[in-house]
Amino acid sequence: MLLIKNLFNLIIIMIVAVLFVACVASPKPEASDKSKLLNNEKVSKTKKRNMTFEVIEKDFEIIHNGLNENEEKKELLELHKNEQKDYVIGAGDMFNIFVYEELDLSVKGSVVKADGTLTFQLIGDVKVAGLTINQAMIKISNKLKKYLVNPIVSIIPVEFRSTSFTILGKVSLPGTYQITNNTKAIDSIAIAQGLSIGIFEDNTIELADLEHAFIRRGNKVLPVNFIELVRKGNPLHNIPLKDKDYIYIPSALNTEVYILGEVNLPGHYGFKERMTLSQVVTYAKGFKKTANLKKVAIIRGNLTNPTVYLANLEDILEGKMKDFLMKPFDIVYIPTSTLGDWNDILKTIMPSLEAIQSGYITNQIIRGD
Repeated sequence: MLLIKNLFNLIIIMIVAVLFVACVASPKPEASDKSKLLNNEKVSKTKKRNMTFEVIEKDFEIIHNGLNENEEKKELLELHKNEQKDYVIGAGDMFNIFVYEELDLSVKGSVVKADGTLTFQLIGDVKVAGLTINQAMIKISNKLKKYLVNPIVSIIPVEFRSTSFTILGKVSLPGTYQITNNTKAIDSIAIAQGLSIGIFEDNTIELADLEHAFIRRGNKVLPVNFIELVRKGNPLHNIPLKDKDYIYIPSALNTEVYILGEVNLPGHYGFKERMTLSQVVTYAKGFKKTANLKKVAIIRGNLTNPTVYLANLEDILEGKMKDFLMKPFDIVYIPTSTLGDWNDILKTIMPSLEAIQSGYITNQIIRGD
């Protein structure tokens, strides 16, 4: 009987224990899911951090970071000022020339020849190219003194043909054109018959990449933003053109990188995702013995206001530092010696860059693209 009673008590205790465990609050499904979600997000972020390619440009020195807005505005305003400099005569210019009280010696519509001379009676050819109008009058007067007493010569401009600009790239008629009547930046596109257009998927599209277009004057690229100029009609960027200005408007359909300087095959190469500095050097068939691999410049953005990075290619090739990740339209410049400032770099690379661009345009014309 005692055994049965003890067994009964044991069963009662077990039942109570089971009921107590069953009544303990279990975690809410939402809380459990949220906890899992947070954990998953942490894992996902960690994976993404490991999978995302780093913005490795931060590891490289920047030796030029463009003009700020105020500096750019100041420079553009300066470019709008008309410099009161005496005009220098050049080949193709046309003049009316009068000799006081000597009607037989006066000429109309006299054009400066390719060798820079004008032809006169009595004195023959007189070289006037490179002279101002006042200097040319004095020179002609002095030569006429052999035949006349105190000759008075007047030179009246009819047409200036010696000043010109060149526009290449995605315009309808690339070429060299005369500057007349204060030709401005926006006029250059109109003179070249507008920006190029093409057909893509049955739609008419503009082929010009205005973001990377630029104007070079001498050894300097001017801070003219073609998006502001063409799209927004910003008059600040519509500067007057000057003799020998060079305008280049690249194609919006091509993404490429350039490599210049001490490489075996400088030129432009099609951009590929994850392209690196060392790969671009490989495409250029390697570097020359004269190359300074410790100071390689990578020029990013439009040439009017670029960012210029400095990379040690020698360390990259030896695995001592990360490779530089390229972007479309980057320009790699490998010098022979230590790099100067941005203006020095630009002065060095522009002739090669323009030769490559001109060759590219010529090939397109030949192919009929």
